[in-house]
Amino acid sequence: MKNILSYTLLCTLCLTLFTACDSKWDKNGDLDGMWQLTEWREKATNQVVKTNDDSIYYCVQLNLIKFQRGSREQHYLSYFTHTEDSLFIGKTVSWPSDKVSPVTDLKFYGIPSDGRLRIDALNRNRMVLSCEQWTLSFRKY
Repeated sequence: MKNILSYTLLCTLCLTLFTACDSKWDKNGDLDGMWQLTEWREKATNQVVKTNDDSIYYCVQLNLIKFQRGSREQHYLSYFTHTEDSLFIGKTVSWPSDKVSPVTDLKFYGIPSDGRLRIDALNRNRMVLSCEQWTLSFRKY
């Protein structure tokens, strides 16, 4: 009887832990995951600034976004908040230097100086973000 009670308690504990961890990892719905920039378009001129050949990635998990260019060692980690229609980029740290960086350092990733991007489209395969100057299109990688 003691073994059955211990086994039941162990199973309940494992299920509770798995359920708690699972809900923590999927905090942002369709936004979570790795996104590859497919097109960066200037609004004023309608000119394409960057494409998927430039290897720009946004990796989203919990309340962090990692901005990465190809296989370069340097990347940025930023805290963000997510509302229904916007992303707000906050405190940013560059890596490997591990120093706090201003949001303006993210301009090469399409982040405007105020750190706000409007979410124009978002589903599990495609994301479109925009600001006053440009539109960024992504595919889930």
